[in-house]
Amino acid sequence: MTQYIFLGFAQRSDAPSPPAIPTIKTRPFLTIEKDDANVTMMELTSHTGTHLDTPAHVIADGMTLTDLHAEDFVFHSPKVFDVRLGDTEIVQPEHLEPFVSQGQGADLLLFRFGCAEVRRTDPKRFSTKSPGFGVESAEFLRANFPAMRALGMDVPSLSCIEHLDRTFRAHHALLGGAGRRFLVIEDMNLEYDLSTLRSVVVAPLLVERIDGGPCTIIGELD
Repeated sequence: MTQYIFLGFAQRSDAPSPPAIPTIKTRPFLTIEKDDANVTMMELTSHTGTHLDTPAHVIADGMTLTDLHAEDFVFHSPKVFDVRLGDTEIVQPEHLEPFVSQGQGADLLLFRFGCAEVRRTDPKRFSTKSPGFGVESAEFLRANFPAMRALGMDVPSLSCIEHLDRTFRAHHALLGGAGRRFLVIEDMNLEYDLSTLRSVVVAPLLVERIDGGPCTIIGELD
């Protein structure tokens, strides 16, 4: 029996967030009592909460959200890999080598660091101490997973926040290149049995010419 699940989190004002990124703010704009309808004003960045990065996030002439096509957000061969690392640890190529043979046909790689409990119980630690990818591991992914069109993870950033000086350019390693159509998906909810994950749809808040954006992610399980 097919089952559909959300692979991201609802936007919340008290959600954990990297130090440079504010959480969502909402306030009533119209109300039923005064205006016969509820309309809410929302303030958030393109990288608040569960969100995706397009190449334009770090590449001057990179693809923006509306340069991409609808099929760029649909994945029929996702693979989930578990990589359990300590606080502030940087993923190394040797952590990824065991997955190369399994991931050859994967169009979406999802890395589960096991940070869900930390996100719930220690938001500050999750926001600042989670592991992440460095340039070497990003280059390894790009070189060894030829079908990969997107990379997702259950940590707040692709990079290790504690070591941004060494890891932020992992974004460039994955997103760079003329005409590159690639997504990085951050702060996913992967706390499920995903052994029968069949497909994933990433539905962004579609804003013209933007560098990324909050998104809803739906997984299909057999």
